[in-house]
Amino acid sequence: MASSPIPPRIAQLLFGAVSLALSAVLIAQYGPGGHAPSLYDYGAFCGGAAIVIALVGIAASFNDGLQGAVMLVIDGLAILLLLAGGIAFAAKLKVGSCNDILYFLENDVFLPSLQKLEGLSDKDTINVIQGRCRMAQADTAFLWLTFACAVGAALLSNRSSKSGHIGSIV
Repeated sequence: MASSPIPPRIAQLLFGAVSLALSAVLIAQYGPGGHAPSLYDYGAFCGGAAIVIALVGIAASFNDGLQGAVMLVIDGLAILLLLAGGIAFAAKLKVGSCNDILYFLENDVFLPSLQKLEGLSDKDTINVIQGRCRMAQADTAFLWLTFACAVGAALLSNRSSKSGHIGSIV
């Protein structure tokens, strides 16, 4: 009995949506006077690509024409994009606690624009930066979860296409 690639594709879709949303919020809440770090742009791109590829993968489960080499290439692309995103976020954010002021002050990726911080008390400034730090760490985790789902879906999709159980949910 072959396992269906549909459940990991649904998880990929959901995790990709969360990653896209987190990156979009980090970009939107950067504030006036500049542009958010490009890391968040890539996170949004990875989340959006994961959603599209998951939808194509779900459709491919019911369409023999999309199986085989086509899905293998698409899944490979998803895996590479998400792996690169996870590595980029992990490398830039490093390991640290958002409660440690030195951690998030030494890493400029958490900082919003200076205009956004203008007029805020020290406590409010720290709260804004800590919130951005937590969102960025969550984005990293969801990129890795999306990557794991993409790998699982690719393996199951390749396995089910070879065994002839395409589109079977049971």
